[in-house]
Amino acid sequence: MRLIATACLVLALGWLPAAGDVWPSPTTGRDLALTLLEPTPTPADARQPLPVVFYLENLAVPRVGTDGDESILRDLRASGHLVVVLDYAHDPRARVPDLNRDLVALRSQLQHKTLLADRALDANHIFIVPAGCRLARDVVYYRDGQRTLAMDLVYPAHPARPAGAVLEFSCDNTNRMGNFSLDFCTDTILPAAATEGYAVAMADHPVAAPYAGLDAMPDCARKIKAAVRTLRAAGAALALNGRIVPVGFSRGSGMALMLATTAGRDEFDGFGEHPGTDSSVQGAVVMSGRFTYLDLLPGDHMVPRYNQAWGTYADHADIWRAHGALDYLAQPAPPLFLTINAGESPDALHQMEVLRRRLTLLGSPFTYEPEPAARGHRMPLDPAVLIPLFHYLSQRLIVAPEASPASRQDP
Repeated sequence: MRLIATACLVLALGWLPAAGDVWPSPTTGRDLALTLLEPTPTPADARQPLPVVFYLENLAVPRVGTDGDESILRDLRASGHLVVVLDYAHDPRARVPDLNRDLVALRSQLQHKTLLADRALDANHIFIVPAGCRLARDVVYYRDGQRTLAMDLVYPAHPARPAGAVLEFSCDNTNRMGNFSLDFCTDTILPAAATEGYAVAMADHPVAAPYAGLDAMPDCARKIKAAVRTLRAAGAALALNGRIVPVGFSRGSGMALMLATTAGRDEFDGFGEHPGTDSSVQGAVVMSGRFTYLDLLPGDHMVPRYNQAWGTYADHADIWRAHGALDYLAQPAPPLFLTINAGESPDALHQMEVLRRRLTLLGSPFTYEPEPAARGHRMPLDPAVLIPLFHYLSQRLIVAPEASPASRQDP
């Protein structure tokens, strides 16, 4: 029956597969059927790099979006995307945490030009979209006259149940979906979350390029809260449930933590788009980064840069304090999920320890799941971290227990 439905779909979309169109999936250990759908209309300039959507069909997790594939694929093509359909044939491994291996492999192969090497692709607009989900690009959340900040949103279309949302601030200050950055950091959280039934949004980092390790406050807090408000306002029209959890890694980690630690701080609200909308978050996933500038290791290589930008700590302690997300925390925050791997820098490991101590002192609830492998400056891939992380998301975003990867027995 599935083969008949697939045949009807490709005929309706005007595409006939050639023999051998497959992709070897590290997750399943077998070749997946790959369908390549050209944008419509065909671009006038064949050399123009194309934005790409990888559309993942027949995953192991129950589909949440109820819109049909035919209309979604037609709309993606009509908006100028080259669509690559991958059919997982309901392989039981095709969900978190196993599926994350494929998400890494797709971006890595594109980066190293071992996948679709004969095509001109826009490396800054490569999206991974589960079946039943739609893509909304360039949703503006803040205008400051010099730079317009926006986000890209993947959401279950007419969801079978209300969906929560995961918000990430990009680690690429020029191109929020820059494939180099996503590949380098092994960033799989958003597309994996989308497969588990959540809406996901990648937002521009509030600091313009070039990034020098300095997050301008209070400007950053105003902008990231505007991103939350925009996502919540957009979600109201998309049958989302209004619950949002930010995720942060590296230069984005302080942004995620800041949203949790500045809850109720009116001085950061009322800016950007949708100024009257609630900017609260229901938790945060905080990975490797800097959270306070009041407790640094001796010899921290960034201190000279901070001295130049803010003045010395001895003379301007109030400025140093104002730049640290952790130093806004005076009462327990929403429950947090913390993780870092053993191969991160001593400075990053120290910052995570300082964060944990402060949360413990305040009685602020958190879950800490370190990744034991020394993987350097990377986001987690170990199932021992991913399973509790996605269980945490299911608790904070009110997703049915059966949709959580932690509720199943892994082989």
